[in-house]
Amino acid sequence: MIEGMGRIRVRTIAILGLLSLVVAALLIWHKPLLSLFTDTARVQEFVTRFGLWGPLAAILLHVAQVLLAPIPGQVIDAANGYLFGAARGTFYSLVGVIIGSSLAMALARRYGRPWAEKLIKRETLERLDSYSQQRGTLFFFLIFLFPFLPDDVACFLAGLTPLPLPELVVLAAVGRLPGILAANLVGANAAALTRIQIAFFTAILAAIALAFWRYQERVEAAMLKVTAWLADFMRSPHTH
Repeated sequence: MIEGMGRIRVRTIAILGLLSLVVAALLIWHKPLLSLFTDTARVQEFVTRFGLWGPLAAILLHVAQVLLAPIPGQVIDAANGYLFGAARGTFYSLVGVIIGSSLAMALARRYGRPWAEKLIKRETLERLDSYSQQRGTLFFFLIFLFPFLPDDVACFLAGLTPLPLPELVVLAAVGRLPGILAANLVGANAAALTRIQIAFFTAILAAIALAFWRYQERVEAAMLKVTAWLADFMRSPHTH
């Protein structure tokens, strides 16, 4: 218990330190950063100089995000939309998600549950497993579709099921597409926002991220219950 509290304290200090550095950087270099942020054409022209390396980096970053989940996928999607435009950004994000999801499912199926538990929390995997039983592909599709759910973990769990991998990959791609497109559209149109609008949306996103980080397990548990209920409702005879 004490050791767990120590890890939480260290993680909290690290996050607060990182936020302090970001705030300090914004205070010092806010004018050049803001001018760069508002000039989308300039940024996209800079990215095109890298040729295929730019899109490849965007795709590989999303692959790493699915497998390791160091940062939320929506952040990468918004960045892709800003750097490449909504259409190309969505395409690169989707390709990365498809590759990452396929790898997560295939590796989990190849090496089994003990290997998957080395990458993700056993509690999270067991919680998701308990809800997915007897609900099949519909439950996984809803997991990929709705926000605030462990969709990356669902990829590993899906690989542990006997369900066909091609079908699961398609479900992951189709289910995640609306969220990917929305984030890319936000990123592509970010430069059109005023400073007040940028500050407002940044504050909202920061508040949501902080609340989700603080109450992640509660939010996920509540959303999983809703998703399981919806899956049961859609599968029940009276819906036909």
